[in-house]
Amino acid sequence: MQPYTAPKDKRHQAADPAPHGADQWQDHLAKLSQYGEQLYQDYRQQAGICKELASAEWRLSTRSLALTIILLVSFAGGLVLLWAGLLITFGLAIFSFSQSIWLSAVCLISLQLLCLMWLWKNIGYISSKIGFDKTAHSIKQLLNINRGE
Repeated sequence: MQPYTAPKDKRHQAADPAPHGADQWQDHLAKLSQYGEQLYQDYRQQAGICKELASAEWRLSTRSLALTIILLVSFAGGLVLLWAGLLITFGLAIFSFSQSIWLSAVCLISLQLLCLMWLWKNIGYISSKIGFDKTAHSIKQLLNINRGE
């Protein structure tokens, strides 16, 4: 025979789900708090990485800029010496064959313009390495600006 157990009164039965629901609610709040803390830490970590990336790009850009200036000065110095000698040689050769100072001048100016175009192209290429493309992309990603990508 089973021992007698008193039936639970209705107030006691109604009180059981409420503490259980409150516990769940508190558990959900605790989890939301943990998620918020993790999100905050991840955001700070991403901001730190973005800062490191900007710093690295700054160092690379300043180095590229310094190298560009050094190369331009060196190249210009060497070009002046070499180019002056070549122009004198070509000018004298063209003048001796054609006896025309105008033809010599047009040929020398054309050679000078070709050299300048080549120089401009190389300066454009080297100076295109100066910039903060990765940092800008990282900041946009951090601030969620470019949602389409």
